[in-house]
Amino acid sequence: MRWNDLYIAGVGSYLPEQVETADEAIAAGRYTSKKKAVNGYRAVRVAAPGEIGPMMAAKAGRQAVERSGHDPEEFGLVLHSYLGHPGLDMWTPASYVQRETVGGSGPAYEIKQGCNGMLAALELGGSFVTGRPDVTAALVTAGDAFRMPYIDRWGTDEQTVEGDGAAAFVLSSRGGFARVRSTFSIGDSSLESMGRSGAAWTDVPFPGGETIRVSARKRDYLLAEDLELDGAIEKIAGNVKYSLEHALKEAEVESADIRFFLHQHIAESIATHAIYGLLGVDRATSTFDWGLDLGMVGTADPVLGLDHVIATRSPRPGDIAVLQGAGAGYVWSVAVLEFLETPHWAA
Repeated sequence: MRWNDLYIAGVGSYLPEQVETADEAIAAGRYTSKKKAVNGYRAVRVAAPGEIGPMMAAKAGRQAVERSGHDPEEFGLVLHSYLGHPGLDMWTPASYVQRETVGGSGPAYEIKQGCNGMLAALELGGSFVTGRPDVTAALVTAGDAFRMPYIDRWGTDEQTVEGDGAAAFVLSSRGGFARVRSTFSIGDSSLESMGRSGAAWTDVPFPGGETIRVSARKRDYLLAEDLELDGAIEKIAGNVKYSLEHALKEAEVESADIRFFLHQHIAESIATHAIYGLLGVDRATSTFDWGLDLGMVGTADPVLGLDHVIATRSPRPGDIAVLQGAGAGYVWSVAVLEFLETPHWAA
C-alpha cells in the first residue's frame, strides 16, 4: 500500500546493561562452539531481575514520544507486540504500556504475529491514524525478556538466540522526520504447522514447566510424510522476495536507492542466504553485524536498527530505509521509509 500522509515522528529503544556472551553460555554448557560458528551470535543483553518486556517497552515508548513532539492527548491508539511471557498470564500488557507512556482514552491492543508483530503493527496503526480524523498519532512498542525455564535463549531454537530489550516508534498524520512511502504484507497459512508440528494441545500455559523447544517442532514438521520440503522453501523464499519487490514498486523506489536495509537479527547462515543472497541486499546497508551482539530481540529488531542508524550513520533527507520482517504462520511485511530530515536528537 502506498501512503501519502503517514510519518514516523519519533523512535525509541531500550537495551538492558547486562551482557551475556556466547562464550559464557558455551562455558556454562548452554550453547556450543559449533552453533556459535554457524549462527554468528556473539552476545545478548539480559534484563535485570523483575524487569519484564512491557516495562522495557514503556521506557522505549517514553523516549519515542518525547522525541516525536506530540503531546500525550494526541495519541488515539497504542499497539504492543511481544513473543515471550509478558510477566503475568490473564493480563493486558498493551494497556500497561499505555498507562506508563501516553495514557488517555484511546484503545490499546496487542499485536501477536510472531517475530513480525512490530511491522504488522506499523501497517495496522497506519490505517488507524490516516483513517481517523480525530486521531493524530499512534504509539507502537515491542518488548521481551526471555527467561528460563520457559524459554532458553541459547537452546529453545537451534538457530536463533533471543536477546532482551525493547523498541518503539510514533506514527503521525501531522508530520515527522521520515515519511512512510509504502508498506506491504503477505501471508501463507499453509506453513502454519511448522510452528506446532508434533506438539500436543495443552489445557494450560507452560504445562509441566518444561522449556519450549521450537526446533523440535520444526524437525517434526520437516519429517512429516506429506511435506514437500522444496515446496516449503520455495514458498518462503518467494514471499520474502515478492513482499520486498511489491513494497518498492508501491513506493516508486529501486533497490539501488536503499541506503539502510533493516531486518531481523536472524542466524548468519539464514541471513546470508535469505537476505543478502536471495534479495541482493548489500550487507553494509544493514545493522546485522551490530545485531550479532544483541540476538533476536523479539519483534523489535528492525526498529532497533532504525534507531541505531539514526544515532551512528547520519541519515540525510532523501535517504531510503527499508524495514523487513517475517513471522511464523507465515506473514511477511516490508515498510519503505524516506527520511525528510535528520532527526533533531541526532543532529
